[in-house]
Amino acid sequence: MRKVDAKQRAILEFSQRLLKEPSSKMFLQRLVNNKELVDKIVFVLDRKMLANTLLVSELGSSRIGFQLELGARRQEEVSLVNGRLVRHVKRTRRLCLNDPMEAWEALENFEGRLYTQFSFAGEIPDWYLAIVEPNPALPAEAGPAVEEEEETADIFREQLDIAIWTILLKQEIDQALAERNSQRFYEIVGLYNRLKERCLWEFD
Repeated sequence: MRKVDAKQRAILEFSQRLLKEPSSKMFLQRLVNNKELVDKIVFVLDRKMLANTLLVSELGSSRIGFQLELGARRQEEVSLVNGRLVRHVKRTRRLCLNDPMEAWEALENFEGRLYTQFSFAGEIPDWYLAIVEPNPALPAEAGPAVEEEEETADIFREQLDIAIWTILLKQEIDQALAERNSQRFYEIVGLYNRLKERCLWEFD
């Protein structure tokens, strides 16, 4: 019960400030009286990579005044551009609202956790720092050993991507040879050799 009270006090405290989106005040006043929804809130300092998030900003903050995002997803795709593997991150979301009253309606039947960020115009106050939790989608502050492990994982993923492309191109080369398609063969073989040189695994 103490933790819920702390959240309610934080919402009430922030609602007393001048807010960038004026109707956010009414949203927060409704929120503080809705224990069921308050229970679902997790306060964070950073909303990166989280699926269901709420942002409310104080006047003077550099962030957007108000935003509710539900069902946000990030998907990594790999493509081949000029012989180099390029990673793209696509971001989709089921719902994105900047109107506090529309957001309130969207949250009526909300289930799950709502990761909430209050954005301040100046220094973040102690009462807010006391209730924030780590963003579960981001790695914790890590030492050199963990950073090295993450770097190794990135290298492995890149090498795996290169290996897959090399195997696929080898199949296309074999098909071009079988069909006696010299034009297609020469289009592919240069790229195949470049990828093969970059790959740490050996291919026959």
